[in-house]
Formats: sequence, structure tokens, C-alpha cells
Amino acid sequence: MSTDLREVVVETLRNMNFEVDSVNDETPLGDGGLELESLSLAELVMQLDNFGVEFSDEEMEKLTTMTLGEFTQEAKRRATGN
Repeated sequence: MSTDLREVVVETLRNMNFEVDSVNDETPLGDGGLELESLSLAELVMQLDNFGVEFSDEEMEKLTTMTLGEFTQEAKRRATGN
């Protein structure tokens, strides 16, 4: 059974009180999109820890330049067991 990481990411953002009803894969995580800051990104990545998804501190700084689609694709690539 494979869990859809995109659904996990969107649900996590919803639980963090971000407006996700109109997001799509082209929505930026940072400026002009979800407006995630470093603390929010760290919390989001921590929620993916159960799937074996990890990002280094240097990579965390670059996550705000990704779209939701790019982030979920990268998370899927890093997930253990997928």
C-alpha cells in the first residue's frame, strides 16, 4: 500500500492553517504562493520523516523556490520504500 505523499503534504499544510483549497502543482511554496517561511518548511519536512524524507539544512533554504509539485516529486524521490 503506497501513501500519496502529495495528499500528506496538502493535509499537513491544511493542519498548519495554510489555505490549500485552491493550490495546485504550480503553486509556489514561498513568495507569491503559500508564503512558507523556514519554520513552516521545517515543520512540513518533519511530518514527512515517517516516509524517510529528509532534506539537509542547505536544501531547506532552497525549498521556498520550489512549487508544490516540485516539492512533492522530490519528496517522493527521497521516500524510502518507493
